[in-house]
Amino acid sequence: MSGGGRAMQVYREMSEHLGELGRPSPLKEGKSPFPVLVSTLVSLRTRDAVTEKVSSRLLDRAPDPESVLALPEGELENLLMPAGFFRQKARQLRGICAAVLERYGGEVPDSVEELLTLPGVGRKTACYVAGMAFGKPAVCVDVHVHRISNRTGLVTTRTPEETERALMQLYPRDLWNRINHLFVRFGQRVCRPVAPSCGRCPFSGWCPSGGSGGKRTRTGARR
Repeated sequence: MSGGGRAMQVYREMSEHLGELGRPSPLKEGKSPFPVLVSTLVSLRTRDAVTEKVSSRLLDRAPDPESVLALPEGELENLLMPAGFFRQKARQLRGICAAVLERYGGEVPDSVEELLTLPGVGRKTACYVAGMAFGKPAVCVDVHVHRISNRTGLVTTRTPEETERALMQLYPRDLWNRINHLFVRFGQRVCRPVAPSCGRCPFSGWCPSGGSGGKRTRTGARR
């Protein structure tokens, strides 16, 4: 089977296995750009349940860049607790808000290239915001996407950037924005970093890292 054919097989079978869990909800897709950017920043090294709670609390108090910068430092840090690295995220969020106001008139930029100019924003965050908030085709590669793509043999890459480029070649543009949500949910429930559930995996019959007897890898990536 060709690389593109295998990629589409993975996409279809993963979608069928997850059902509704594999589809981004309307609350996550098409949101206003600033909340998406804030929530993505909060989510780094933080569990989903904590991300949702912290993001909602912060955005209720400070729904735009101006109001974030108006918060005292200690209050902003408290609002970001218990997200991981909350002090670092508070500093980063202030820098992002200042840059959005100074360079883009208070509007979050809509391109990956411009988003990457914001302090501390990496490709994962930039691609996620461009895709989810603006609907621009972008492959957002986090640890789950990078790990699963390599475990299943779709790609053989060392970095998330290489994985992003490879997946862009394998999948049509109209699927790029869906890849992250689908792979993340699959990575959380089946193809976990440690002790993956190969017995429940729809790819167990052929996956080179699991049920077919191949050597399992533990490919990871920085967010």
